[in-house]
Amino acid sequence: MASAKQTAHLSAPVYHAKKSLSNLTVAPAEHLHKTANLSYQVAGKRYYPLQKVASFSQVGRASYYGQNFHGRRTSSGERFDSQMLTAAHPTLPIPSYARVTNLSNGKTVVVRVNDRGPFHANRVMDLSYAAAQKLGFVRAGTAQVRVEQVLPGESLQPAGSGGNIYVDLQKFANKELAQQYLKATTQHLQAAGSAQQAKLVKVKNSYVVRMGPFQQQQRADEARKSMLTTL
Repeated sequence: MASAKQTAHLSAPVYHAKKSLSNLTVAPAEHLHKTANLSYQVAGKRYYPLQKVASFSQVGRASYYGQNFHGRRTSSGERFDSQMLTAAHPTLPIPSYARVTNLSNGKTVVVRVNDRGPFHANRVMDLSYAAAQKLGFVRAGTAQVRVEQVLPGESLQPAGSGGNIYVDLQKFANKELAQQYLKATTQHLQAAGSAQQAKLVKVKNSYVVRMGPFQQQQRADEARKSMLTTL
């Protein structure tokens, strides 16, 4: 049975119309909501939302909203739509984007964080029904997941479907240095007989060397750690 949010939403003025992730390719740099990121208290516990979009990773259980929340106002002021890829988190900035990976099956989805919750000690995120479907845990109701903040300029593609997970190794301001690192990474992968490849991607004014593809986020994280230790 699906798990519904147990606590009323925090009130906030309408911020802007909900955005469809299908129309975006990279995470936009958005102005943070004026009130949804203030400290707040629920059931005697005080929460301190993050004040900027930055690197963030968390592992824990995720649930999803019950259908009775469809149409209700979220903390961002946007109306909750069960068919949109959105989520609630106690402290991630609103609005921002997060990549959520179901650790039991490797399925991944990118969601827009626009609400607060869940307020349970053993849960880290509430997802929309559509997001839970993509992660494959609608029937189970909850799943062990990894939540990672997607930074502005980073890809919003749902890495993980069809073995399409890439991890960032290093970021450079200088293209020549990035190409040198790319060459060294490629040579190491080839020498190890790896199925993965390295590629150079321009993100705003930086050059990022990425490695992949991987089928599982955990395997990708392990390979990244190993590569950074080697080079």
